[in-house]
Amino acid sequence: MTSYNQLFNPAAKDLTDQQISRIVELGIRYDDFKLKAIDKAEEEFYVKKERLKIKLRLNSNIPECEYEEMDKLLATQKEKKKEDDPNYALFITVSPKDNLLTDFKSLDDKVQKCLSKYWITDYAYCYEQRSDDPENIHGLHTHILLTRNLKPSHSKREVQSTFKTIVGIPDKHINIQFKKKEWIKDKIDYMLGNKTGEGKDKKTEIDKIMRQTLGIETIYYSKNCGYLL
Repeated sequence: MTSYNQLFNPAAKDLTDQQISRIVELGIRYDDFKLKAIDKAEEEFYVKKERLKIKLRLNSNIPECEYEEMDKLLATQKEKKKEDDPNYALFITVSPKDNLLTDFKSLDDKVQKCLSKYWITDYAYCYEQRSDDPENIHGLHTHILLTRNLKPSHSKREVQSTFKTIVGIPDKHINIQFKKKEWIKDKIDYMLGNKTGEGKDKKTEIDKIMRQTLGIETIYYSKNCGYLL
């Protein structure tokens, strides 16, 4: 088929009327496409410009009250997204291989290192043990509840990297669960010692003895932990 470029090709000779008609048709279509593309590009430019003016609150046609209402709607949308996020918080349980009271400092050092990560927004943590004999306290471990501004997979990897040197089998002894926001208060209650199940009451009492011995609190919170709750 004869192309539109042949119309401008000096080497093209003896074109039939049908071929010339086709080339003219192609030229008209090309000009039409070009004009439409220019119109679209100009429209996109001005749409982008006006959106930027609105974002910067420079559009005089929009009253301040409308901007304020939009801010509220966006805040509501953001909060709703958090509530629906299945990865809103991490609940971490670390069970070190050295788990006697004399091993507390090495575990606490790792916990503080973990909580110093730049991507952690808020946290709560506690220390517990697994013995039901106050004369033989062992099974020292920690629970950490935190929120993040890093991708779930990346945050999980960083937590594992922090604690892997003090556990026997990282995949088994560093347990990481991702949960929705609605699940948080139940886990805080759990960390405070409000547990059910066989033997839980006895171990909870020994947790108190352990904390008194070590001079530590039942639970620790970050400064702005209201965001977490």
